[in-house]
Amino acid sequence: MNTNKEHGDAPMPQGVTLLTDHDIAKLFKVSLSTVYRWRKQKLLPYFEMGVNSYYVQEVIVPLLLAKGSKGLQAAPVENR
Repeated sequence: MNTNKEHGDAPMPQGVTLLTDHDIAKLFKVSLSTVYRWRKQKLLPYFEMGVNSYYVQEVIVPLLLAKGSKGLQAAPVENR
């Protein structure tokens, strides 16, 4: 995984919004432990900067819309 240190202080691409674990929990209306479990199961694509995990809103929102009433059960998304 590439860290910000390897690439210096590269600016965030235009139109990219980062979400935190708390943001994901609010969006999906689940607990933080559910977000952590989904991340561990590789159901949510994310990246880490330091000790924090971040999600790209433009990737997460389609997952939210496809969620339906059965929770996040989509095919796992590989973390790159």
